[in-house]
Amino acid sequence: MEKIVTVEDARKKLGDLVDGARLRGDQYIISKKGKPAAAIVPIEIVEKHEESKKALLKLIEEVHEENKGKRSEEIEGLIDEAVKWARRKHKAR
Repeated sequence: MEKIVTVEDARKKLGDLVDGARLRGDQYIISKKGKPAAAIVPIEIVEKHEESKKALLKLIEEVHEENKGKRSEEIEGLIDEAVKWARRKHKAR
């Protein structure tokens, strides 16, 4: 469950917020001057985010290596094909 707390409340209740995230899976958005500024989330969410980020960076590196030496027009054509394919897949849902 996501809850919004102010910076002032987060300071007063930090231990409780951390326990809520750790024990119940609660997610807290910390607002400053009425705007979202930070979050307290279960550590599993951060770990999954880091894994996803590493996988994406690895995929980008692989694609870069596979396309070394290709002309930009050829790469743009491949991108256009991929976008069309993804859009067809999305519409099919």
